[in-house]
Amino acid sequence: MKTYHGSCHCGTIKFKANMVLTSITQCNCSICRKKGSLHHRITKKNFTLLSGKNDLTLYQFDSKEAKHLFCKHCGIHSFSHPRFDPNMISVNVRCLDDFDAQTENYELKQFDGKNWEQAAAEARNK
Repeated sequence: MKTYHGSCHCGTIKFKANMVLTSITQCNCSICRKKGSLHHRITKKNFTLLSGKNDLTLYQFDSKEAKHLFCKHCGIHSFSHPRFDPNMISVNVRCLDDFDAQTENYELKQFDGKNWEQAAAEARNK
């Protein structure tokens, strides 16, 4: 397991995440597609928000299960609590300061968020 450090664009939100980053998920739901997020889920115990807690803004829609958190200054989405498992943290890999998605070696998995219910049921049965 490796410790990665991440932040929003302006640097107000800073975090560290302990994880083995061999796979990343790309979702095609309406919000992920527009944000361009690449996800990696970890347990809450493996995530530490280092700064910016009071600078996060919450956005929720539809079922209101997912908690999309954004920096209120620069608007960047560094992490969230995903609808698939709200007790986990979904780190936006694009916000990791010490991981380059262009050069690192990982498996890119697709999640069909456009058809969320069916895709979630299939993923839970794997």
